[in-house]
Amino acid sequence: MKKMALMIVTVLAIVLLNACDGQQNENEVQQTPTDSQQAQELAETPAPQEQEQPPQTAQEEPVTGSGEETEEMPSDSFSLEVNGFLIEMDQDINYVLAALGEPNYQLAVPSCAFDGEDLILRYDNLSIQIHTYPMGDNDFVQTISLRDDNIRTSEGGIRIGASYEDVVAAYGNDYVKDFNMYTFTRGRTTLEFFIPDGRVEGITFGLIFET
Repeated sequence: MKKMALMIVTVLAIVLLNACDGQQNENEVQQTPTDSQQAQELAETPAPQEQEQPPQTAQEEPVTGSGEETEEMPSDSFSLEVNGFLIEMDQDINYVLAALGEPNYQLAVPSCAFDGEDLILRYDNLSIQIHTYPMGDNDFVQTISLRDDNIRTSEGGIRIGASYEDVVAAYGNDYVKDFNMYTFTRGRTTLEFFIPDGRVEGITFGLIFET
């Protein structure tokens, strides 16, 4: 009986051991995917999509001008061009003398507003007269007067004998009238036209002194 019982126990142990091994193998089989399952999973997994790149646009060229010349803006002061040299108000007279040469006539008179003498320089060949004021050791342009119709204003082309309408067309209506004198102001300079009977009889460039 003991041998029989021992044999039965041994057989049961072997059966249970085989059963455990079979269950473990079955679990391992269930947990380990087959090659066909892996292939199916790979087929079902969507392939990563490449990120779409925005279409490239041509680089815009900088906008340039049309090439047309712009209208020249007027200067911030009145001046007179003579023989290619620009005479400006408050300019050292030595520069004018170097450019235009010695005047036909020169007169020195005591200055009413400054220490020293004012100079009157007349260029008959150029039809202009320049009046200077003293400052320190130098003399500076204070006024320029046009003496006859041989010379015109550089900007508007106005000369003695021009009409009032010509002056307004060249310089506009922004003037101050004092009797027959029409004065235009720009910066620290003035341009005066003496028009007694509708015709220009005098033209003078002047400097405004700060008070």
